[in-house]
Amino acid sequence: MDWSTIAKLAQEAFRTGVNDWIGRARIQGGTVRGPTAHLTPGSLVSAANIEASVSQSLTGSKVPTEIAWALAKVLATAWNDWASGFQIVVPLAYPTFAAFPGPAAPPTPAAPISVAQGNSAGEASLNAVLLTNKLLGAVLAYAAKADGGDLDGAMLSLGTWIESSFNEWKSMTKIVGLQGSGGVPTFAPPYVPVGPVVAGVNVTIGTLFAGPRFGKVVIQPQQR
Repeated sequence: MDWSTIAKLAQEAFRTGVNDWIGRARIQGGTVRGPTAHLTPGSLVSAANIEASVSQSLTGSKVPTEIAWALAKVLATAWNDWASGFQIVVPLAYPTFAAFPGPAAPPTPAAPISVAQGNSAGEASLNAVLLTNKLLGAVLAYAAKADGGDLDGAMLSLGTWIESSFNEWKSMTKIVGLQGSGGVPTFAPPYVPVGPVVAGVNVTIGTLFAGPRFGKVVIQPQQR
């Protein structure tokens, strides 16, 4: 099995692993202050394990074990770096929470939020050049276990596909399953009949993301 084949198998394994991660993602943390939702680093999590998924897929496809493990670790780390650092502030996520007429605001859904509005210091790990270098560094010691091929070119192709797939997915995906609630400590009728939500929480109800599946489809030119 040459490096080009290994890279293509890794691409499909990562596509599957990430889509499973996306489907099982949820918000666990962040705060609500008045109408504003704050999703803080570490609040975007998932029950899916990309490293295990990619590793199992590659070894099941007869990729040498050491190579499969090395690729799975680098690819999962890159995605998890982005996810763990993801943060976003949405000023009008819950408009009624600015002045709520009660002691506590009930669970209230937020309007859809574009993923592209957020940011993450860890997104750099999905950069094609940086990711390619990490992939090469991880598998170089096992180069002889593959049946030849262009190792550098294969890893560059994989890294480039991941970066472009992420950018496409991010630009077209929205957070839709977000819901907030919280107390209104200043509510004291009849003198203070409304007040802002303070120290509220965000949770996920149902599916968190709405958008295309992750994984840019590359159209191969037709042979003439």
